Amino acid sequence: MVAIVRILLLSCCVVVGLSNPGTAEPTLPANADALVEEGIKAYEAENYQRAKDILLPLAEAGHAKAMNIIGLMHDGTPVFQDDPKTECDWYERSASAGYNSGMYNLSTCFNHGNGRSLNQELMLHWRTMAAQSGHIPAMLNLSSLDTNKGAEYLKWHRLAISHGSTYAKVSLWLDGYKDEVPDITFQEIICVSWNILTSDGDFEACD
Repeated sequence: MVAIVRILLLSCCVVVGLSNPGTAEPTLPANADALVEEGIKAYEAENYQRAKDILLPLAEAGHAKAMNIIGLMHDGTPVFQDDPKTECDWYERSASAGYNSGMYNLSTCFNHGNGRSLNQELMLHWRTMAAQSGHIPAMLNLSSLDTNKGAEYLKWHRLAISHGSTYAKVSLWLDGYKDEVPDITFQEIICVSWNILTSDGDFEACD
């Protein structure tokens, strides 16, 4: 009889443990994407505390875009300590969840040896993954590795153009590949040339 009572008590404890909401994994709300955009607006407005309040719970619940921004916030914002390892940890979680900006940012961790060990193989892996997933700066960055401006340069520039990159069009035109971009306009050339001269470094400023 005592043995039976012990079994029943153990079963009750297991059921209670499983039903305890404190042990449950966080879940994303139905409006998670809209909340992330609200958090990003706060981040861009440098309202970092509000951005953290919105984005951190979403990142912890697995939202890939939120994870990437929380990574960014571990570098130069007052709401988190500057921590390259934790920053890259968030990028890795975002990248593993399929977000291409997370992939690109993780590649920079391996490229700079900041938050991760220097590893050109892993840098190229994640940068290529980002480019193949539609990340235009990753495409253009990979094209720059072909210093002879040959087949790889053309491959990545063509892909960037197919994703709407004006910068890629003008770069090809300036580098003598005018036949590749017969539809280029004077306004596009001026916009990208001005962006290069002013060193803004924004590949997508003219798109």
